[in-house]
Amino acid sequence: MKYMAIFIAVIFLIPSNISMKKEEEIRWMKNGYPEIDIHECNCIGVGLVDGKRAIIYKEEKNYYEVETSSLYDFLIISPDAWLDELSALRQHKESNGIKTIAVGLNEVYAHPSAVQGRDDAEKIKYFIKNAIEEWGIKYVMLVGDIYHMPIRNALHIWRDGTKLREFPIPTDLYYADIYRYENGKIVFSSWDTNGNGKYGEEYKDGYTKGDIIDLYPDVYVGRIACENKAIVKHVVNKIINYESKTKGEDWFNRIVLVGGDTFPGWGVREGEVMNEIVAQIMNDFEPYKIQYSLGNLNALEIQKALQKGCGFLYYSGHGFPYGWATHGESEAWIGRYFTPYIFTLFNGYRLPVIFFDACLTAKLDFNSSDLREDGVPIPFNATFPCFAWYFIRHSYGGAIATIGATRVAFTGVDENGPHWGASYLAYKFFNEYRNTHILGEVFANAQIDYVSSVWDTWTIEEFILLGDPTLKIGGY
Repeated sequence: MKYMAIFIAVIFLIPSNISMKKEEEIRWMKNGYPEIDIHECNCIGVGLVDGKRAIIYKEEKNYYEVETSSLYDFLIISPDAWLDELSALRQHKESNGIKTIAVGLNEVYAHPSAVQGRDDAEKIKYFIKNAIEEWGIKYVMLVGDIYHMPIRNALHIWRDGTKLREFPIPTDLYYADIYRYENGKIVFSSWDTNGNGKYGEEYKDGYTKGDIIDLYPDVYVGRIACENKAIVKHVVNKIINYESKTKGEDWFNRIVLVGGDTFPGWGVREGEVMNEIVAQIMNDFEPYKIQYSLGNLNALEIQKALQKGCGFLYYSGHGFPYGWATHGESEAWIGRYFTPYIFTLFNGYRLPVIFFDACLTAKLDFNSSDLREDGVPIPFNATFPCFAWYFIRHSYGGAIATIGATRVAFTGVDENGPHWGASYLAYKFFNEYRNTHILGEVFANAQIDYVSSVWDTWTIEEFILLGDPTLKIGGY
């Protein structure tokens, strides 16, 4: 709590002309960041389609059955000390027809199916595979921040002069991508097919072959990145109240759209273009636009919109582990909204699902070194909740779920709309809401649609769902 109070005080003091160096490096894809490899997907993969597992090749989908029972739908994995705080959620899910089991990490690690795992993350993945095949589960919720519930780092590797550089991307897709297709068979997807103990390796410039992965989720995965049992209890209470009380509420029928000119001088105002596209997709929601061109892109307007309540908030612009900001006609930062502003938000149970079409908002390993890199003179070493997670853990409102990037994000938007990257994934996400209102299904279907269109491991790995994958958007 002491460090959090200092963090909040320091963030409030960030000057308006802060360089935010990391974002500038990202924009121009230099100073150590590689050009990402995006091309048409020609792979055969295994994933979930309409709730059934299928062999997928581009637009072709051939269903197959994994022999399972139907004991459970929903698996919750948590540190053992927090299981009691999850009992109310299990009962709530059961009352809504979702057969739920909560399992502690000690049981996971000791399970016969998991002991072959080489580290804790791989043990969890083997346990999930067994839960699919023995229990029939389709949804998995990981409970805990990365210090209580491990996350997998996928490695992107490229040549920098005479050296090879590794860039790790924390991703929960590792836990969702259980199977892949090999020589006519469905096999376990280890993400380490060369057996060197490094996972999800992708080498740029054809230096050598990386690991074989298909990126298609085989279960619907979300994470509530709780730091302690008090936060678990609070988030469980938010989920139960949201699903029990949201249906029929007028506030849910609003969507807040925030954006400006993400890259001034690049031809279009990318954020505003994406706002308009999402508004058209979500045309049965009342749009409230907070944009540079409308002259209302500021923190107060964002706060008022959140306070009023909305079913969704879509932000398109630049992001940081501690907030967002974008541009107008110049490089000056506008529309800055930082983590401490959430601290002053009192929207109660009027909770949106938020999609951050931006960099770094879900950087689960956010720490004081990130602040120092951005010019914030913080004199101690500590970890902090990232922006996307703070919305969910906030005590007096915030959000019910968020989708954000754990690392730097890229995008390809022109006057015809999005073509790849963060904005294209957002486009897929809101399109999928037309087909299902179960949060984890919306996100996983968007991932599958994305990978079926373009092969872009960077984007699909870095975006994660923070929230309950079984959440009924809009409530029961």
